[in-house]
Amino acid sequence: MPDSTPTSRRVGDHTVPGIQRLVFVHDEGRYILTPLAVFADGTVIWWFNGGTDLDGLRAAFADGTLTLAPPDDSPVLVAGTATGWVTAFESWLTPEQVIGDLADEVDRLNDRPDSSRRCWNALLTYAADPIAANLEIVRERYHAVPEHRRRFLLGDMDQNDVPVRTLLAEQGETIPARDAGQTITVTPEARERALDYFRRSSRAIDDSGTRATADGPETAAEIRVGRFVHPGPDSDPSGLVMLQNDYPATVVHAGREYRSVEHAYWALSTDDPEWRDRIAGALHGYQAEAIGQDAPRRDNWPAIRLAVAAALLRDKFDRHPAIAATLLGTGDARIRHDRTGSRFWRGDGANWSGRLLELVRSELAAR
Repeated sequence: MPDSTPTSRRVGDHTVPGIQRLVFVHDEGRYILTPLAVFADGTVIWWFNGGTDLDGLRAAFADGTLTLAPPDDSPVLVAGTATGWVTAFESWLTPEQVIGDLADEVDRLNDRPDSSRRCWNALLTYAADPIAANLEIVRERYHAVPEHRRRFLLGDMDQNDVPVRTLLAEQGETIPARDAGQTITVTPEARERALDYFRRSSRAIDDSGTRATADGPETAAEIRVGRFVHPGPDSDPSGLVMLQNDYPATVVHAGREYRSVEHAYWALSTDDPEWRDRIAGALHGYQAEAIGQDAPRRDNWPAIRLAVAAALLRDKFDRHPAIAATLLGTGDARIRHDRTGSRFWRGDGANWSGRLLELVRSELAAR
C-alpha cells in the first residue's frame, strides 16, 4: 500500500490537486486516525483544522495536536471502523521527515524539482566544475533531502547514495558502504570514481534528451481559449475567441447548416428531430448547449462524441480560412480550453476541447 494517495479540493471554479497520508489527531483524549492532506497551493488540511501551511503543521506536531504514534495505553479511533487501546505503537518516521516529504509533494504537484532533484542537479554542476563553492551547494541540498529518502536519491539500488557521501566526506574518512557492516575509506581515487559517476550520468542524460527531442520539443507554451462568445451590436470578436466552439461560424453536417460547432455538437447528440431543431434554432452557442443538455441523448453518444466534435472542427476550419489562419498562428502551443460543463472537455480536466484543436491545427499544418 502506498504511503500517500492523490486527493483534491475545489477552490472557486478550480480543482487544486493534492496528496494525502495518514496521521493521528489528538481530540478529547482520543487519538483519531485521519487523512493529512497537502495541496499544490501549500494548504495543509486534517480533521477539522480548516487549513494551514507547513509551518502550521510543524506547530501542530510540536504541541501534540498531531502525532505519528500515540502514546502507550492510549484510546485510538479509526473512524467508522474500529476503536481500542494502543499498547505499543512506533513510527519509523519523525515529524520533520513527514514535513519534508510533504514539501517535496508540493514541489511535484507544481511540476517543480523536489529536494532530491535539486540535489541531483547540484551534483551534476559540481561534477562539471568541481570547485569548493559548488560542493557546498551539494552539501546543503543533500541535507535538505528528508533523511529517510537520501539513500534513494540517485535511483541506483547498486550504489544507493554512496557516491554523494564519498564526495562530501574528507579524504581519509571512513564512511558506511552500501552493504550493512561494511565501510569505505575515502581516497583521491574514490572521489574521482564518484565524480566520474556523475559525469557519466550527465552524458547519459544529454544523450537521452537529444533522442527524446529528435522529432521536436517535448513541451510547448500554453495558451488559453475562453468559454463564451457574447457578440454585441458593436463588437468585432477576433483573435483566439474565434477558436471557441460557440463562435458564430457556420458548419455543415449531413447537408444541414448550423450556426456554430456548439450548435451542431448538441444537435447531433440527440436522435429526436424536434429537439434537434430546437437546438439548431438557438440564437447563441451557450443557448444551444443549455437546450441540448436537456435533450434525450443518443445511446452511443459517449463512444462517438470525440469523432463528431473532431469532424465539426475540421469542417469549421476548412470552411473559414481566416479562422484557420488564427489556429495555425498558435504554432505548437498547448491549447487549454477554459470552459464550464464536463471536465471531459475542460482545460482543468481531460481538456479534449483543447486537444482536438491541437489535432486539427496539426492536420492543417501538414497540408
